[in-house]
Amino acid sequence: MKAAGRIIDLTATEYELLRVLTLNAGKVVTYDRMLRQVWNRHEGADSGLVRMFVSNLRRKLGDCAATPVRIVNQRAVGYCLAMPADS
Repeated sequence: MKAAGRIIDLTATEYELLRVLTLNAGKVVTYDRMLRQVWNRHEGADSGLVRMFVSNLRRKLGDCAATPVRIVNQRAVGYCLAMPADS
């Protein structure tokens, strides 16, 4: 994958997570939905798995958890991929 003019190596799981977030850009994707769509796990599974992969994905994309620009957390609900600003 390429972002900001540089090549980024993603694992298959990171790629799938980014795909799910991208398909729902601008909307919050719940932990449960990500667990079902990315890992095929059922409701109530550990959301820590999602947080760990989002953390890795943020790092690779150059996003900071303290002041996220690309992947924004909705506390206790899930994550939202920010829509790019209109040109």
